[in-house]
Amino acid sequence: MAHQAEHTWGHTIAFGEEYYQNALKMLREIRADAHIIAAVAGRCTEALRSGRKAYANLSIGHMPPYELDGEREGNPAQLESYTGGQVDTMEEGDVLLTVMVNDSVRQARDRGVYVVVFTTPYINNRNTPPDMVKPNENDWMPEDVATLVVDTHIPWEHGLVHVPQIPEMAVCPGSSIGGCAIHWMISAEVAQALATDALPDGSCGRRYLDILLERLEKFHARELAQVNEVAAIIGKRIIGGGRYFVRSRNKGVELDAYTVAQGLMLCNTLEQRDGDAGGKEDTLLIAAVSADDPQELEWADEGRARGNYIVGIGPPGGEGLRQRCDVYFENLCAEEAGVVDIAGGTEKVCPASGILNLAFMYMITAQFVDEMCRRGAVPYFWMGIHRLAGGDYNKVMEPFFRERGY
Repeated sequence: MAHQAEHTWGHTIAFGEEYYQNALKMLREIRADAHIIAAVAGRCTEALRSGRKAYANLSIGHMPPYELDGEREGNPAQLESYTGGQVDTMEEGDVLLTVMVNDSVRQARDRGVYVVVFTTPYINNRNTPPDMVKPNENDWMPEDVATLVVDTHIPWEHGLVHVPQIPEMAVCPGSSIGGCAIHWMISAEVAQALATDALPDGSCGRRYLDILLERLEKFHARELAQVNEVAAIIGKRIIGGGRYFVRSRNKGVELDAYTVAQGLMLCNTLEQRDGDAGGKEDTLLIAAVSADDPQELEWADEGRARGNYIVGIGPPGGEGLRQRCDVYFENLCAEEAGVVDIAGGTEKVCPASGILNLAFMYMITAQFVDEMCRRGAVPYFWMGIHRLAGGDYNKVMEPFFRERGY
């Protein structure tokens, strides 16, 4: 089913395609910096070998706390999650990988902690135009508090899709894909170095990015026609009064769809309904990391009972979930955990399923937004509260969303 082309409103590339192309571009740019990321991993390796610690919160947003959790399948967990409370105990020889720009981070650097600040749309940095993002403490930039600043190539706009009818911001966020990919690259490099008594050389980071890029390109080549078809169905359902929900047992994807900066207001915001109360017009998307997780099967059964249109994204297995879905997209991740081999290791490290599930979910989302916009039904989006106008913008726009439903 082709998208409706009669109302372009000035956009010349389908939004699902734009999301894919910009995600691909960002990941390729990150891969090109594998040598820089390896040098950072080398600092972490040296700290760990000498009995010191390496702390990390280099990716910020809704998904990272779940995707990068120490208990996440495939996480080698050499990097301790930095919550802010450990900063006063850090000493010379420790390493801090962060996005934060504040006095505590600067003091840690001045005590001899090796501080790497990674750029993010959420924190003002030199890539951000003036008067767009809230200023940091003391009007500092990352360079004012860091030993080293690493450009993540995540666009300052945060969103990867440019909707002509929404000129005030790019939509459909990309920061979790970029930030989490860098975290896993560093983790893979450190795991390999500790296993081989060598220093990181960039090969493991490149291998991880190559897996992401290969699978993203394969999904695009294999599934684009079906993505477009499904997006047209969802877009029409929403315009007709339907609601849209995203669920994932691994909470990262679900939360990166819900109230996220530059994300759809309509996702997960309204209550789920029984079939005779409108549920037959609603759409439920389930993003699965493991095959036939009981919680996800339960959600699918509940969705079917409500008459929802159900879209699944998950591993090549998962026949139980597949059978419960109206359409099922394979995420090309047969692995429940890691995807990178480590010398002498029995288990691979660093998962790809979370990042790829998120990318595929947003390709579908961006494309049904395209279908809606071509029909003159432009949905509302949250502006990140890190933006100077974000809080006020949301207060003005949310009532219009509530009245219309999208």
